[in-house]
Parts: sequence; structure tokens; C-alpha cells
Amino acid sequence: RLSERNCIEIVTKLIAEKQLEVVHTLDGKEYVTPAQISREIRDELHVCGGKYGICFLPLDLEVINVDLLHIENRANDIVKSEKTIQLVLGQLINESYLDQLAEEINDKLQETGQVTVSELCKTYDLPGDFLIQALSRRLGRIIRGQLDQENRGVIFTEAFVSRHRARIRGLFTAITRPTPVSNLISRYGFQEHLLYSVLEELVNTGRLKGTVVGGRQDKAVFVPDIYARTQSNWVDSFFKQNCYLEFDALYRLGIPDPSGYIKKRYKSTQLLFLRAACVGHEIVDQVEASVEEAISSGNWIDVATLLPSSLSVEDVGILLQQVMRSLNKNSSGLVFSDTFVVSEKFLSSCADLFSDMMQQKAEKEMKNNPVNLITEEDLKQASGLDNSYANKKDKKDERRKKAT
Repeated sequence: RLSERNCIEIVTKLIAEKQLEVVHTLDGKEYVTPAQISREIRDELHVCGGKYGICFLPLDLEVINVDLLHIENRANDIVKSEKTIQLVLGQLINESYLDQLAEEINDKLQETGQVTVSELCKTYDLPGDFLIQALSRRLGRIIRGQLDQENRGVIFTEAFVSRHRARIRGLFTAITRPTPVSNLISRYGFQEHLLYSVLEELVNTGRLKGTVVGGRQDKAVFVPDIYARTQSNWVDSFFKQNCYLEFDALYRLGIPDPSGYIKKRYKSTQLLFLRAACVGHEIVDQVEASVEEAISSGNWIDVATLLPSSLSVEDVGILLQQVMRSLNKNSSGLVFSDTFVVSEKFLSSCADLFSDMMQQKAEKEMKNNPVNLITEEDLKQASGLDNSYANKKDKKDERRKKAT
């Protein structure tokens, strides 16, 4: 029988000659082979149901009372050699555990209709990407549900999706005016990504008559076709009756870009765009005819009386400038205060009415202030000074020519 000292010497020599591979325990009293460490890791993983943290092995097993580094090395070798075992965040996980996990998740899914990966990460202490990958392989086999393609962090049952599709279809069918989608999500408790997916599907297939403006954002708005038709009918009717459209009125109808909307809807119609409105050619022709008549008859006209009262003075001025340019009557007609057109003939007739009055005022002023009176003698003297200055200038020019 060999003594303990002889055994140690033999083992030490075998280790030195690399004929034996062993690991010292933490207390230095025992040797453990790597194969034994691997066997103990597999046994403990099986006992714990397929998931165990390798950092706890040195504490729980006296047999593997070795440094954690050796356990990690053997765990990595196990993962490389066995495809059914994975190392995730310091935890060994086998396929049986993932199957059991999928069964638990499926029970919860059938009960609630949906589960989120973020909740599962907190419950099972596993990373989200790993869970999504593991659960995706078990969809339809163990888990009776489907993964949201837009938001891969949510799993639904078909019954849950069908129930929500019916609710969404009924709700949006009843909408008759533009409605923010975010308001409906918060009010009725819809799952955001599911709602947008179902809504796009219903709109694209024609089951819902309308459009979603703004995409998948907080400001997304659903505009039903019935509202758009009502909107267009009102605009067409008003324009047909009045031959003009106010931008503010279109804003109140829910049209964010009135000018662009009008240009798009009335592409072939001749329109004049002002600051806050646009007018049809009928109104422009009416103003043009009235202004031309006033000028030709030697009269005046207030254009504002011909136009809708809702038009501002600035818009009336813009329209009148356009009319005056088209008439080319600037020489015989003048514009005052942006809305009045007065013919020069009318101005002359007005000036004649004041000629006698101005003569009387001038005579009265001369009597009161004789110093302001200019006589014929004053005019002759002024004329003489002008002639004298001209003669002097001519003589200077002659002397300059002779000198040169």
C-alpha cells in the first residue's frame, strides 16, 4: 500500500510528463479530473431542470470545489460539444428547459391573449434577443400564437388578433370626421403596433374607406372617405355659388393647406390667388368691366362694393392692381385707398368746381398781404436779369475761344 506522500509524488510526476490532467481543489487536498467536472455540471443542470448558473457550482457542490475559472472552461467545452446546451449570461440552458419555458408561456398566452418579451425577460432573467429566437422556433409547435412582424417584442393568439380586428373595424367604420389615432389608442386600450398593422390591412384591402395621414406617428390621423367627400362637396358647392373661396373657411373644414388643395382640385380653372382667398374669373371679369365703364364715362367706382365683404382691403387692392394692369388704363384712371378707381376726366371736372373759389381766395390774400403781389414790372426785371446773365455767359465763352 502506497502512502499519501508517495501518491502525491506519482501524480505530480504524471502531471509534469503530461500523462495526467487534473485540477486542484480550492483547499489543495484533492485532485479532480476535467471529465469529472463536466459530469458534475451535466448532472447539476439536469437536477435543476435545464437551467443553472455556473457561478453557483463551487458553492453548491463539494465535489467540484475548484476555482470558477476551471468550471467556466469546462462549461464552454460542453456548449461547443453539445448543440442542445447553451451558455447565456453565465447560465447553462438546455433544450428541455426551453420547451418547458415555451409551455409555460403558452399557458399564459392562452389566458391573456398576448405576452410581451420585455415581461418575459424580467420573469425568467433572460435576454430579449435570445428569448425571441428560442420562442420563434416553437411557434405553432408548442406556442399557439404569432409574433408581431412589426414589433417582434409581442406575441398574440389568433383569437386575440381576430377580436381586436373586429373592434378596430367597427370603431373606424363609425368614424365620420378626421380623428387622431393616438386618442383612440389611449381611450380604448389598443396595442399600438397591432392597431397600426390591422388598420393598414383594412385600408389596403378596402374594408375601411379612408386614409391614414401622418404614418405611424403620434400625429397620425384617420380621415374617412365620407368626410373627404362631404368636404369636397361643400367646397364645390360654395365655389359654384359664390365664385370665390376663403382660406380660413377651408382651414375650419380640416384642410391644412388650402392653397395647395384648391390648385390640385381646380387644375383647369382660371383662378386669381390673393393673400387670404382666391377668386374665379367671373368676379375678375365683373370688376374689370365696371372699372372700364367708370373710366370711359368719366366717373369713379368703389371696387369693394362689387366684391364679397369677407375680402380684406389688402386682397381687394391686389385684385384691383391685376385689373388695372390688364386694362392698361393707368394714364386715364387713378387708384386711391386700394379700392377706389377715379378717372382723370372726373378729377378735372372736380377741379373746375373750385376755380372761382380759388380765384377769390387769391385776390383776398393779395389784399391782406401786398408783399406777396407780383407785378408786371417785377416780371420784366426778372426777365432782364436772366438776359443779362445769358449775355455775360456768351461773352465769357467767346473770350475763352479766342484764347485757345
